[in-house]
Formats: sequence, structure tokens, C-alpha cells
Amino acid sequence: MEALIAPRGLIVDLITPLKSDRSIDGRGLGRLLDQITPHAQAILLAGPGGGEGKNLELDQRLELVEKALVVIRGRIPILIWVTGDTEEKTRKTLLTHKNVLEKQGYQGQVFWADTPLYYHSNRGLPDHYEDLCSMVDQPFILHNDPELIKGLVRPIKRNNIRTSILKELAYLEKLAGLVFQGSLDRAHNYQKASRRRAKFRIYDADETRFLDYPSMSGVVSIGANLTPRAWQRITSSSLKLTGDQKDYPDSLKQVWESGGYLRNLIDIYYKIPAAIVKGVLSDMGIIETPTCAFPAENPEEPKRRVKELMAQFEDVQV
Repeated sequence: MEALIAPRGLIVDLITPLKSDRSIDGRGLGRLLDQITPHAQAILLAGPGGGEGKNLELDQRLELVEKALVVIRGRIPILIWVTGDTEEKTRKTLLTHKNVLEKQGYQGQVFWADTPLYYHSNRGLPDHYEDLCSMVDQPFILHNDPELIKGLVRPIKRNNIRTSILKELAYLEKLAGLVFQGSLDRAHNYQKASRRRAKFRIYDADETRFLDYPSMSGVVSIGANLTPRAWQRITSSSLKLTGDQKDYPDSLKQVWESGGYLRNLIDIYYKIPAAIVKGVLSDMGIIETPTCAFPAENPEEPKRRVKELMAQFEDVQV
């Protein structure tokens, strides 16, 4: 029997709301999730990009997940990034999060998101995942990000999961999909490598590319923390999730306007997305502080531009 099928559509790369002491801002997290969940197909927690997962301590990641589970209550699927600096730390992170799910008796859909090249080479990955899959009941979603791997101190021969390796991995039923960053050619090769699995999802983590060449599985978006309605409209239209779209009499016009709006926002926040998105959300009163897990440059000017653009588009009152 095939493992749980991964969701299709808008996956929000949730920012991690932090208080000034760097503990999790539980109230801000709740307000943010209440704003986002009606418009998303899934939430990514502690992701290495928007969620700053690679700069969070394990206790922070656990606190984030524990509080998010209480708010989400199984309403939509969640992806939990469990990657550590080493294979041993990844196993520990995975098992510790598994214990959190069991302790809470959580019944919602959960997928483990993992960036294998962060701590493991391509060699031996199928065996590695057979082992990881035997440790938990929930399926995995792989994460491929060559820029993240390039930033590692240790040398590594390849920054991408090899296409031949992905073809082998696709035989594992508990691997449900892949979050992808990289070239368009590689994305096409990955699609071919996983075609034996009709419902193996390949999500685009490049927001701009999704707007230009939408994948058929969906997008992982940090911008959706700010503009979940606009991202839902674009994603639903691209993937034809709303049938004949009778709910939108001027749907084509709205989609065209939303696409231009989102492109303009991306142009502003793409260099330091977590810092800018947190700054705007803090000014809006949704999260308590704009504190980041890793110090970032002052985002006052781009933050102002984002707020002006959102007000102009009448997305929110700012």
C-alpha cells in the first residue's frame, strides 16, 4: 500500500516568530497561522530558508512544532524540516520530533522534510532513506537546494541530488516528493526520474520561476506569510484547483494583477526574505518582534517599500 500522498498547491514556508529572548512567540505564531491556513494546502515548519531552521537550536525547533500543532489541530498537512549538521543529529532531530507527535497524540497529516546533502553525500542515499523510513510512520519529502549546500564549510563534490539517485529513491513508497531549487533543466530531469510515481510531488521553491513556469505540484512560498490570498489565487489558477473558477467573475484579470503584484514584492524581499517579512509582520502587529535567528542587515527601506506596495494593492491595511 502506497504511503500518504503529499498535498498539491500552496505550501507556506512559515517564518519562525521569535521573542526578543529568542524563545518562540506562541501568540504571534497563532495569529500568523490563523491568517495563513485558510489559504494554504500545507505549512513548512522550521524550513532552512524562511523558517531559519538551520540557525535554530533543537529546543527552539521543538517548541515551534509543539505550539504549531496546538494551533493547526490537523486542519492542513504540515512539513517539518528535520535536517541536522550530521547524520547522527538528523536522526536525533527526527526521533525527538516523532516523540512530540506521539506525546500530543497528533492525528493530522505530517511529512518529514529533509535536505540530505546537508549532511550526507549522494553515495548510499537509498540505503540511508530505507533506514530513516523504518524509524517513523510518516513519509518524507526531500529538499534539494544547491545554494544552501554551496554555503557549507565542508567540501562536497555535488550540490544537487543526482538524477540517477533520485530515480532509485522514487522506488521508496515513503518518499512522497521533493522541494526543488535549481535549474529548469534539472527540474525536468527530476520529473523524468520520478515518473514511475504518478503522485510523487515536485514543488518549486523558486517563487519567481513558479510564476513564470508553474510546476504541477505547487510552490513553497515565503511571500505567502504576507500575502496568502494572492498566492492562493495564483497557485489555484496555475494548478486549476478551483475548477471553472465561477467564484471569480474577473478571474483572469485578478490572476494577472496578482502575478505582477507578487513579482514586485519578490523583487524587494528576495535578498533577505526572513528579515523583511518578519519586519512587516511585526509592524502589522501579527508577531511580537522582528527578531531573526541569525543577525541580518537593517531592512527598514525594503520593509517600507513592501508595506507601501501592499497598501497600494489593498491586500491589507498598513
